[in-house]
Amino acid sequence: MTVITTGPEKPRHIDDRITRLSDDDLIAAFGRPDGVGDVAALRAWLAGRQRRVARPLPEWAESVRGTTAAEAIIGAADALLEDDFDVTGAELGRSQRYGWHYLGWLSGGIKAWLLTGDQDRLRAVERHLVRWAETRDSVIGEWPGLDVIWYSLGTWARCHNLLPALEALTPTELSDRAWRELVATLIGGARWAYDEHDRFRHGNWQLVSATQLIQLAAVLPDLVEAPSWARRGRDRLLEHLELDVYPDGGHYERSPGYHVMCLEAVQLAATVDLLYGDGELARQPRVRAMHDWLVTLTGSGGWIPHLQDSGVIWPADLLRRGAELLAAPDLAAAADDPHGSGRPPVEVLPDSGYVVLRGADDQRIVVNVGPHIEHELESHSHRAVLDLVLDGRSRPLLSEAGGPTSYDVPDYLTWYQAGRGHNTVTVDDLELGVDRGARLIGSWDAGPVVALSAEHCGYGPVQQRDVIMTRQEPTVIMVRDRAEDDEATHRFSCHWHAVEPWQPVDAAFRSGSAGEPGLLLTVLAEPGDQPEQLSEDLARRPDPATRTAEHAPLYGLTLERAHGRFTTVIRTGPDAAALDLAAAQGPDGIVVRTAGVIDTVGPSSWIRRGSDGALHWATAWNGTDLVVPEFAVQQRDPHAATLSTIQAVRSLSLSKRRPEPVEGGQGDVVCPSTSSGNDGVIIDIVSNGRADLRLNGLRAEPELRLNDIPIAAESEDDVIMVGLPMAGRWTITGLAL
Repeated sequence: MTVITTGPEKPRHIDDRITRLSDDDLIAAFGRPDGVGDVAALRAWLAGRQRRVARPLPEWAESVRGTTAAEAIIGAADALLEDDFDVTGAELGRSQRYGWHYLGWLSGGIKAWLLTGDQDRLRAVERHLVRWAETRDSVIGEWPGLDVIWYSLGTWARCHNLLPALEALTPTELSDRAWRELVATLIGGARWAYDEHDRFRHGNWQLVSATQLIQLAAVLPDLVEAPSWARRGRDRLLEHLELDVYPDGGHYERSPGYHVMCLEAVQLAATVDLLYGDGELARQPRVRAMHDWLVTLTGSGGWIPHLQDSGVIWPADLLRRGAELLAAPDLAAAADDPHGSGRPPVEVLPDSGYVVLRGADDQRIVVNVGPHIEHELESHSHRAVLDLVLDGRSRPLLSEAGGPTSYDVPDYLTWYQAGRGHNTVTVDDLELGVDRGARLIGSWDAGPVVALSAEHCGYGPVQQRDVIMTRQEPTVIMVRDRAEDDEATHRFSCHWHAVEPWQPVDAAFRSGSAGEPGLLLTVLAEPGDQPEQLSEDLARRPDPATRTAEHAPLYGLTLERAHGRFTTVIRTGPDAAALDLAAAQGPDGIVVRTAGVIDTVGPSSWIRRGSDGALHWATAWNGTDLVVPEFAVQQRDPHAATLSTIQAVRSLSLSKRRPEPVEGGQGDVVCPSTSSGNDGVIIDIVSNGRADLRLNGLRAEPELRLNDIPIAAESEDDVIMVGLPMAGRWTITGLAL
């Protein structure tokens, strides 16, 4: 654990022009308008001159009035009606104390007043705003070098919460004293942020601060400093779009929650720019990419998993706003179709370090293959890598700890951030190193199978994980974990976390209830295995019906070994109680029996047969030749490794119709699989270069075709020779067993 000993921001730069603005200071800040000699006159003058914010509160109130969300806001704001309401947050935990002074509670009181028209609520806002201004500087924080009030998130959040309220409160009975405190808070915060952010630094703090400088300068253009604030805010924001947003659209910190926080701020700045500027911000390519990142990570239930320090994200509204802002109807379509119709089977976010594998029935695996990322204060990167989450049929199946309710919870480091809170393999009681060396070896779309392989060295030994999922029912998932041998003695722990309790079933464990989606999981036994350990902790559980994610039990299953070899086989289905699964090591690979099929899984191949032994399909990836007892598809030059995936499908007829295209993996070669029927075989290949193929055990029909073009059937010792002239996707038809 890193111990913070110095402040994450500049040395203290707080003075009276920030914290103690007099009435005359306020008037001077607006350029001493003619006829304005006191706060009342300034308020009247400003009422007719301030511009509207990007998201005006009166319109918001009309849109939510009478809803459950509105009732929740009103109920939460009832506490402000008490005279002794604590405005200091002094008794809160270390992190919550800072967050208290974002004034979200005051914003809630203002919204409750707008929703109800209750003047008692307006008077409560007035009373507590003044009390807060009088007492705020007495609160002491516990983060070294970080003032509770005057720091980046504080100045940003107060502007975010109070600037939209200025339009609504200015013409009301709110006292001039309270109004001046509101305006002084905004100006003081902007001055502090302007001084702080004179050069780029990574992280969400500066990005969001820049966007509020942009909005405040645009809404109150009469402020003498407004042009300087606007320039600095725009400069920093453009720098963040270049240096703090990856080309794949993800925010630097790799957390969906903080990505959304930054994207909402970017949307706000782009909206302000469309209203009062040149509109160029919305046309920045990274702005669109940030929206596409959300689409990639959204599953069939409409949520994004709580990866790293993040809550569960429901991005539909954000995507719809982006569709309007960017004139991009496809974003609105993505919001309305979380099932991801047309999404590719494999999507890689190479810079953010996530891979998405998609299977049948909306089943999806998200794998974390990314680095540890530093932060201004404490990293939001969890101490886990090559961890995965699984969902399907709009249900979470394998989940993880995610982000906590508060960074002050006692098990933040020992559960939420710790490796044991994730579906991964940990070593001893070690904390995963910051320099973890995570690397995606490859990802492949091999037709009926999707797969990835990745490695890391965050615990010392190099650990590799292969994740493979069939895309045809019955769905079978295999996760192979390996660790390099060394002379040290270690204890490796393989962790799996399900949202329903684990129930022993023969050599497997079931999670899920009868009639409900669930899974059956087994880890292939090895000599010396100890009994599995069961545990129960808490994590957010998404509920698509309410679009909420409350904390609920998360059930752990852990197996420990003295070596890092684990082969986990998972069977998913719509009825957990009806699932069957048996897996064992065979002479040619792992043999899996389930739902009337027999799968044989090699290091980089998968063969599926019926219970009668008839071949359904076969596929290979990662440069492996496809060899089954009936036939073989091999590259003539074994060192060329041009064919990175091979898929063979047994056809129902020898039709010359070319099958529908299937996307290949990254730089892959895919040859089709063999599906049951007569003896016809279709081979589909995505090649990353020129290749000469040897087809053994197959015979050519009168019309052998390559991409539906007749070619001569050349053979050598009963082996058919087919040349692929260049990189691309190739389909070979006219073959039979």
